[in-house]
Amino acid sequence: MDIKRIEIKIKNKRHFADVAVLVDKPDFIDWINQLRTKWKIDKNFNDYMDFLSHIRKQEKERGVRNEFEKDVEKIRLAFNRSHNFDEVITYAIAFGKIYEGCYNPCYYEQIVDPIDPNDECKYKYAIIVTPNTVLEDINPVLEDIKIRMKKGLEQKKDKKKMDSSLANYSFELGPQYSTPSRKVENIVRDRNWYWLHKKMSYQKILDKSKKEVITKDGVIKAVRAYEQRLQEL
Repeated sequence: MDIKRIEIKIKNKRHFADVAVLVDKPDFIDWINQLRTKWKIDKNFNDYMDFLSHIRKQEKERGVRNEFEKDVEKIRLAFNRSHNFDEVITYAIAFGKIYEGCYNPCYYEQIVDPIDPNDECKYKYAIIVTPNTVLEDINPVLEDIKIRMKKGLEQKKDKKKMDSSLANYSFELGPQYSTPSRKVENIVRDRNWYWLHKKMSYQKILDKSKKEVITKDGVIKAVRAYEQRLQEL
């Protein structure tokens, strides 16, 4: 079953826009459909564990490991996205939908000490920021790191070591791709019109949008502006 449009179930309009300008790219959709064919996905999954079992079974039959993850990475790198889009790509392939929580504009990575990689006390945590990150995105990730660190360090009951680890946060710039416009108030509407225009005229879209205080020219500009977003990296 080929996917024509990937559903986005994300309430935050800024995050919605970040995801939409990737998953609506025609090249992206083509690649998703190619991978669905490769991995014999002829219908959308409803359960992640069922999907994972489906993939692992095929990898075992082929005598390979983590090939699916490598395919996801190829797509991500082709569109110059960072690791926080891995789950977006995976869910697009498996479910044809991107759910709330699949995407965050920043993410954390655990960094081991290169000299003493087995000493957990020397672990550091980096919050990776991307071109889409704003300050309000960092706080939830920071809190998540604190919780994870606390759970591990509480076993040692050593507050000094915990404070030392908290002091070792570091920040790293993400890839250089075009940041989507922050004018996202009408992003859900504009995306819907973009897909409707594949099936109907601008006038028919206007007729269906009776609640919108807008002209036909306004509809045209909105759709074309969205199309322009999809042409950017």
